[in-house]
Amino acid sequence: QLLGSLAHELKTPMTSIIGYSDTLLHVRINEEQQKKALTHINNECRRLERLSGKMMNLLELYNNETIHMEKHPVRQLIGKVAELEKYHLKEQGITLETRSDDTVLLMDMDLMESLLVNLIDNAMKASKEGDTIYVEAAGTCILVEDHGRGIPAEEIPKITEAFYMVDKSRSRSEHGAGLGLALVSRIAKLHDTKIHYESESGKGTRVYFDMKAGALDEK
Repeated sequence: QLLGSLAHELKTPMTSIIGYSDTLLHVRINEEQQKKALTHINNECRRLERLSGKMMNLLELYNNETIHMEKHPVRQLIGKVAELEKYHLKEQGITLETRSDDTVLLMDMDLMESLLVNLIDNAMKASKEGDTIYVEAAGTCILVEDHGRGIPAEEIPKITEAFYMVDKSRSRSEHGAGLGLALVSRIAKLHDTKIHYESESGKGTRVYFDMKAGALDEK
C-alpha cells in the first residue's frame, strides 16, 4: 500500500516536471522564462522529497513530526495546484477554472496540494476533451466540480476504500491504483474535516469539504 501510494502521488508532479523540462529542451525562451521553469522543477522535486515522508506518516508507519500545520491563504493553495496541474490539463484538453477569496486557513500545504490534485485528477478521468473543471474556495469551504461521467449512487460509499475503482478497466488503462480518494480521506481527517461527494451518472460530480475547524482570522 505504501509503494502504491507513493507511486500514485508521483504521477502529477512528474507530468509537470517533464512538461517544463521539455520546454527548456525544445523551445527558445528568454532567461527569465528559463529561470521560472527551473525554479518550478526545483520546487516540485523538493515537494516530492517532503511528500514521501508525509505519506509514511499518513500510513501510520511513523509519527507526525514532518506534518506542519501553518497559516496559508487559500488563494495561494489554489494557485499552486492550478500551476501543478497545468501540463496534465493541457495533455487532456481540459480547462480548469478557479475562484478563491483571501481566507487564511491552518493546513499542511503539501498535503492539501496533494488532496486537491487527487480530486482534480479524478475529475479529469471522468471528463472528456473540451470539458471544464471548477475549483472554488469561499470562506472555509472548498469545492471541486466536474460535468463528466458521474458516479453511480451505489458506488459512492465505496470510493474511499483503498484500491477500490468504480470503473476498473478504465482505471487500469489510465494506470490508476484506486488509492487517490483513500489518501484524500486520510488527509482530510488530519485536517479535522470530511469530504462530501454528490454525483449523478452522466451529469458530473461535486466534491466539497469545510475547513472550519482550521480556519484562522487573517489578522
